[in-house]
Amino acid sequence: MIWPWSLQECATLDISFLIIPAILVGAFVSCCSANTIFVEQDIQAAVDEASSGDTIIVDQGECLPFKIDKPLDIRAKSATIRAGIQSPGIIVDSDNVNVSGFLIQGVGEDYPSKFSYYMNNPLAAATKLNLPNAAIIVNGNHFSLENTTIFGAQVGIYAYSASNISLINDTFNGCQKGTQLLNCFNGCIENCTFYNCDKTGIDLEGCSGLNLRSNNVSKTTHVGVMLKESESCELYDNVFSWNTEGLALWNSTYINVTRNRVDHNYYGILISQSNYNIISENLADENSRSEIVKGFGVGISLQENSSFNIVAGNTAKGSFNGLEVLRGCKINTIYGNNASDNVHGIRMDKSKNNIIYGNNFIRNKINAYENSSKNIWNTTFGNFYSDYRDKDQNNDGIGDKPYHLTGQDSQSFDAKPLMQPFNPIPINVETLKSEASNFAGYFPEDEIMPFNVVDGAIVIQYKKSKEPPKWPKSNPLF
Repeated sequence: MIWPWSLQECATLDISFLIIPAILVGAFVSCCSANTIFVEQDIQAAVDEASSGDTIIVDQGECLPFKIDKPLDIRAKSATIRAGIQSPGIIVDSDNVNVSGFLIQGVGEDYPSKFSYYMNNPLAAATKLNLPNAAIIVNGNHFSLENTTIFGAQVGIYAYSASNISLINDTFNGCQKGTQLLNCFNGCIENCTFYNCDKTGIDLEGCSGLNLRSNNVSKTTHVGVMLKESESCELYDNVFSWNTEGLALWNSTYINVTRNRVDHNYYGILISQSNYNIISENLADENSRSEIVKGFGVGISLQENSSFNIVAGNTAKGSFNGLEVLRGCKINTIYGNNASDNVHGIRMDKSKNNIIYGNNFIRNKINAYENSSKNIWNTTFGNFYSDYRDKDQNNDGIGDKPYHLTGQDSQSFDAKPLMQPFNPIPINVETLKSEASNFAGYFPEDEIMPFNVVDGAIVIQYKKSKEPPKWPKSNPLF
């Protein structure tokens, strides 16, 4: 038996060689060989009969919910399962399980019915009380779900402390949360669609080593993809459209966000209280909507003490703020980005010691804005501003006079503004880190925490948010 997780990462297993002719013996279950079982409705009976490593082939039609307690490969031909209150369509209590080809009708959040369930089933409350109404609950490692559609569930897939989960070519429609993974590590979510979720398309908390590739997350009421207190994950070639926040990182580190498209969100990519992340080569296009605040939207945003991040090689256009760095962010590198046709190409507010160079700010109403901040706007060269009008008499490609940053109290300027748009060489992360170290200043007075004297004792006031901020309520600058 060849399991999909032993093949190339996230590859789809060709099952044609495993399907062999069979003579049905029972109304619901029949055995045709040592390792293949065919079933029509009662999948649980087939699971109970099977041995570890067997394959179960499920015919079309409506099937009963079931639990998997041994390594199995279960493949359906568009079979339907209906989940219930605290009754998942599928429970996985084993390692090395592969499931594919199902259509699962879930149930949404329903606290009165959940309360009634546990009043009638008090023994279940000890182990299940905090579980959502999930279509699939995974309690094992090396689980793979392929070519499956889940709709209407409070949570499509729920897993806690599991490793090597693979979701491939799956659809999550109308769930409150499409996928919720807690304290999970390694695995991938690839070529999946998350549509019209009420809270979150993909919710990752306390996770590490997960790869999200080529997924489409759209029309989520809140966050398309949320990484909370997670690390060392990669997001490549995804699309986040028409969400409130397309992609959000909160208190997360070493996340690589590359070549994604974010459009028609309030916030395309939002980084809050997160450090050492790389945001590169993404397209943030027309993140500007009017349901909450007319015309407001941000392409890429760093907020709330996010530091040591690299934002490089991105395109941000058609938004209120193409790029922004707000409230206590330090030692971030903003390099080689193209911000065009926004109200603000880049907006810096209450942030210091960030380095901004090699960017192109073109046709924005205000190309670069800085408020209550002190940042570094050039190394050996600066940025290109389409409204820069001074000359370059020595023809070195750098303007003879500095470009002063717009802002109510701004004292910063770009000492080496470029005369032509900058075309960055391939991005070298180590070089960018070195540039930040060499050019970013350090102001020790910024590190002094506010304090009060209470009854003769010094009380240090340090407020650290315990939950992600309510980003849609941020006050834009008009």
